[in-house]
Amino acid sequence: MLSTLRFRAVLVGITALLAAAGGLTATPAGAVARSPSDTPPVSQAVRAGPAETQVNAFFEEYRLAVLGEIDDSPRTVRQKYLSPSLNLGLDTWAARSGADPVFRTRSIPTAWSVREAGAAPGYASVRLGESWGDGTTREVRYTVRLADRRITALDDEPPH
Repeated sequence: MLSTLRFRAVLVGITALLAAAGGLTATPAGAVARSPSDTPPVSQAVRAGPAETQVNAFFEEYRLAVLGEIDDSPRTVRQKYLSPSLNLGLDTWAARSGADPVFRTRSIPTAWSVREAGAAPGYASVRLGESWGDGTTREVRYTVRLADRRITALDDEPPH
């Protein structure tokens, strides 16, 4: 937990330095800015509330783990951010479906966005929009327990 806090503090500091130096520029509405690994800019998480920040941090770290771009395994990342009961449910789902339990498919999203979707006492709901290179999109609702910022639920949106 301490290393995660230090990592986030460093990211916030770097973002502030880049912004002060003019290294961060605004992206026109509707445009998608991507870094070399298609990761959304850090500034997105900096402006977000605590639940959005937590979901964004989890999804980014999980994606990097699946891609093999960090030392932690996807399972380790899930254990760090998700409740034990959610992890167990995701393991069961993955065994039945043969797909990644977070991405809900065998492929890795190329971009994503987060936005707050509501709140209940002690919890916040965040919608995470996933996008793939072929134009496919999906929205997944994450529930975050605010007391410890653990993600306790992850639900696909029902069809409209």
